[in-house]
Amino acid sequence: MQRSIQVNKLNEFTGHSGAIYGLYVSPVSGKVYTGGADGYVVEWDLGNAAEGRLIGRLDQPIYCIFLYEPTKQLWVGTGNGHIHILDLESKIELKNLVSHEQGVFDIKMLNGKLYAAGGDGCISLWDAQKTELLSLKKFSEKSARVITCSPSKSLLAIGFSDFSIVLMDENLAVFELIQNAHTNSVFSLAFNGDGTQLFSGGRDAMLKIWNVAADVTLQKEIPAHNLHVHSIAVQHEGNYFLSSSMDKTIKIWRMQDAELLKVLDKARNDSHLNSINKIAWVSENKFVSISDDKKMMFWELISSN
Repeated sequence: MQRSIQVNKLNEFTGHSGAIYGLYVSPVSGKVYTGGADGYVVEWDLGNAAEGRLIGRLDQPIYCIFLYEPTKQLWVGTGNGHIHILDLESKIELKNLVSHEQGVFDIKMLNGKLYAAGGDGCISLWDAQKTELLSLKKFSEKSARVITCSPSKSLLAIGFSDFSIVLMDENLAVFELIQNAHTNSVFSLAFNGDGTQLFSGGRDAMLKIWNVAADVTLQKEIPAHNLHVHSIAVQHEGNYFLSSSMDKTIKIWRMQDAELLKVLDKARNDSHLNSINKIAWVSENKFVSISDDKKMMFWELISSN
């Protein structure tokens, strides 16, 4: 029987004065961190619609945020290639790490190490506890745009603006290069729960699903959106994954067969007015989205047979 999907907008959060690009959801506290064109780093409590807590303001647009939970330090990647380390409690900037020559587009963690993707085509590897650079490797003449990690396989996948996806181990040793994975920049990547599938989205508006259990093979390709696929978020324990796009829509897909189940847009769901830059699951049935419209929205997914 066809599973029906209902999505309710629980709340929307305003406070940024520019487009929002950076998004991080803490799996420990459930709090959400955002940053964007205005340089503001903001902490949000999803249970409280009041104005967010300002953690800091930088003089550059913010592209990505990661909270290293053991030290309560926010790693914030900016447009000039710097990574700013902010103490969550005191709101003091502890360090300004300069390793990339162009913007830092993504920061992710695998096995206690942090990885940053730079507009200079480099990936930097950091000791998160000591905030020290362990390695810096250049993989492309074009930007490294997105990182995703598979803890079950100690595997990294990196998407580049040269249309490629590179699979590597935690020491940045490459064991698979997917050239021309898309026909334009690769903007979004996500592994499924057991690390056997990799979902990718690009500037070509395509969604692709790769089998990475053994040899890398393309399982499915879908013309998913009308414009760039900016973000993909997979339920690691559930039945669904999400995609968001420059075309101002969020789409909900069934994991099993990649069937499109629902489209969220401004007209039907009071969704975002502009490009939706990132989405992230908060729990197995709730997620958040951020947009060029300066808003973060909080959603609940309800399914029934």
